[in-house]
Amino acid sequence: MSRYSTMSVFSVLFLLLVASTVQAIFHKNSPTDNSNLTIGNFIDFTQLLGIDYGRPTLRRRYDYVIVGAGPAGSVLAARLTEDPAVTVLLLEAGRAEIPLVSDVPLAAPNLQSTDYNFAYESEPQTRGCLGLWDRKCSWPHGRGIGGSSIINYMIYTRGNRRDYDAWAAAGNPGWSWDEMLPYHIRSERANVRDFDRNGFHGRSGPLSVEDCPFRSKIATTFVESAQRAGYPYLDYNAGDQLGVSFLQANTLQGRRVTSGNAYLYPARKRPNLHILTSAWVTRVLINKATKEATGVVFVRDGKTQSVTARKEVILSAGAFESAKLLMLSGVGPADHLASFRIPVVQNLPVGELLYEHPGVFGPVFIVHQPIDNYVSLDESINFSNIVQYLKGRGVFTTNSVESLMYVKSPVAESPDPGLPDVEIMQAFSSIDFDTGTGTPRAFRLTNATYDGYFRPIMNLRSFQYLPMLMKPYTKGKLRLRSTNPFNHPLFQYRYFEDDRDIEALVYGMQEAIRVTSQEPFRRLGVELYRKQVPGCEQHPFGTHQYWRCHVMTLTATFHHQVATCKMGPPSDPEAVVDHELRVYGMRRLRVVDIGVVPFPPTAHTAAVAFVIGEKAADLVRDAARKEDYRVREKHSSLPVQSARWSPFEWPFK
Repeated sequence: MSRYSTMSVFSVLFLLLVASTVQAIFHKNSPTDNSNLTIGNFIDFTQLLGIDYGRPTLRRRYDYVIVGAGPAGSVLAARLTEDPAVTVLLLEAGRAEIPLVSDVPLAAPNLQSTDYNFAYESEPQTRGCLGLWDRKCSWPHGRGIGGSSIINYMIYTRGNRRDYDAWAAAGNPGWSWDEMLPYHIRSERANVRDFDRNGFHGRSGPLSVEDCPFRSKIATTFVESAQRAGYPYLDYNAGDQLGVSFLQANTLQGRRVTSGNAYLYPARKRPNLHILTSAWVTRVLINKATKEATGVVFVRDGKTQSVTARKEVILSAGAFESAKLLMLSGVGPADHLASFRIPVVQNLPVGELLYEHPGVFGPVFIVHQPIDNYVSLDESINFSNIVQYLKGRGVFTTNSVESLMYVKSPVAESPDPGLPDVEIMQAFSSIDFDTGTGTPRAFRLTNATYDGYFRPIMNLRSFQYLPMLMKPYTKGKLRLRSTNPFNHPLFQYRYFEDDRDIEALVYGMQEAIRVTSQEPFRRLGVELYRKQVPGCEQHPFGTHQYWRCHVMTLTATFHHQVATCKMGPPSDPEAVVDHELRVYGMRRLRVVDIGVVPFPPTAHTAAVAFVIGEKAADLVRDAARKEDYRVREKHSSLPVQSARWSPFEWPFK
C-alpha cells in the first residue's frame, strides 16, 4: 500500500482551493444564512490569506481594552459591542485565521505545527513523557483570532453539573450548574441528532455544536459495546456524564467553528469594535497610588505603543499569558517578583496553582475483518472525499475522535458516584494514520517510539483509545522565566508526581480493553495489539506494571491547563480573582479566561472558556451600569473552611 508524502498534503490543499473557488463562483448569490445552505464549507477566496478584520485607526482611549482574542475574549468583545455606545479594543498577539488551513477538522494535528501555536513545552520529566523528545510534553496554546479554538480538536464538552456546583459552593456565587446553564444555551446553536431538543441545548446562539457528519463502523460498534459493558447512552452535555456518547463538536456542516468566525466575524464591521492583530501586550499600565489599571503597552511591527481604558482592562490571554502578564505588571507573588526586581504593585498568588489534564496514547486494536467506511490515509485523500467535504460530509469532517466514554476509577477522590475522573476518547485510527507527519510531531513522539510501536501497523486496519485524566491529584506552578515579555513562562509541573494519576489512567485503559472485548467488536475480528512500547520491554505485556510504563512513556496532553489565576472567595489564600473575575486588590482589572477556573473541570476546556466569556459580559455590563469599580480586598488570614477547600473535598453530598 502506497504512502503519501508531505507534497500530497499540499496537493490536497490546492485541490481544496480550486474546488472552493469554483464553488464560490456558483454560489456567490446564494443566501448568507448558514441555516439555508445546501452545500456546506464555502471558503471565500478573498479570505485565503486570512480573514479581514479591518485595519482600525486606533483611538487614544476605549471603554474597554481586552487582551487576547481566544474563546473567552472574543465572546466578551462581541457581546459588549452589541451596545453601540460601548467602545472596545481587542488586542491579539497572533494573526487572523486562514480558513483554508484551519477549517478542515481532519487537519487538526497539523495545526499544532503552525504559527497559530505558541508551542509551549513542559520541563523535562522523570515520570512522564518518557517516549517524547527530550522527555518533554507539548503544551499547545493558540495564537491568533480564535485562540486555541483555531488549533484544538473542536471537542465540545461543558463538564459535569457537580463541577459547577462545587465551584459555587467553594465561595463563588453565580457559578453553579443551574446558574451557568442559561449561558451555555445562549451561546449555542445545536444540531445534535439525539439530544438537541432535550432542554439542555440552545438553537439560536452563534456557536455551532453538531454531531460529526462522518461516523465510522468503529464508532458505532464502540458505543454499542460500551452499553453492553454497562455504560448508559447519554448526553454528556446535559450535566451527567457517566456513560458513553458520540462526539459533539464545534463544527458547522463539518467545518471548524472558532470563537473568531462564530463571534467576531459577524461583529467585525461594528464601528465601536476595533480588532488589532499581531499586537503583543507587554504590560498593564497601573496607577500604583490607586492600584487602578489604566491601559496597556503593546508592541506591533516593532513599534511600542500604549492605549488607555476608561472603564476596565480585561486580560483574556489564556491560562499562561494572562498570569505572565499580571506578574510582569507587578501583580503576583511578592518574593517571585522581587527575584526579578519587578516592583510589587499587589502581592497575589498568581501562578501558584496549575492543573493539567494528563492523558495517554492508550491501547491499539487491530481489525482483521473488512469493515464499512474504515479510514486510511490512502483511501481518504482523493477527489471524491474532497467533494464530500465541500458538501459537509465525509472523513474530512472528523478530527479522528468520534465518541467519548466517562468512567470512574477506584482511586477517584470524590465520593460522588456521578462524577467520573477519566474520559476515554475513541479514535477511528491509531496515530500511524498520517504516516508520522502530523500527530507524532504535534505530540513530540521520538523516532524510536514511533518506529518501534506504530510503524509496524501502518499497513493494517487499526484504531486506538486516548484516556484522559479529568481529576488529577498532581498540581504545579507557573513562573516567569525572565522579564522579557516575549519569553515563554516556566512550568513547574511534574507529570504523575502523585502516583494515583497513573493508576487512574491504567484503569481507563483497562476499561477500554474490557469494552472492546464485547461481542459487537468480536464480530469485527478485533484483537488487542500486543507489541510492547519501546522502553517497557522489561515488563510482560498486559501486566499492571506494563500498563503503568505505557502511561509514563506515551504520555499525551490536550492543552487544558487551568487555575493559574484561580477564582475564590476573599478567604481563599490561593485566589487571584473574585467571583466577578476582578483581580483582588486592584481596580478596573479583570481576568476572563480559563485560568480563573479553580480546579480541573470534567471537560475539554473550550466550552468552559466560551461560557466564561458569556457570563463575563453580563458582569462587566452590570459593573458599568452601577459604576462599581471598588477594590476587592482579600482576607486570607481568616481561618475559614473555604480557605482549605480542595477540588476533591466536595462541599456537598
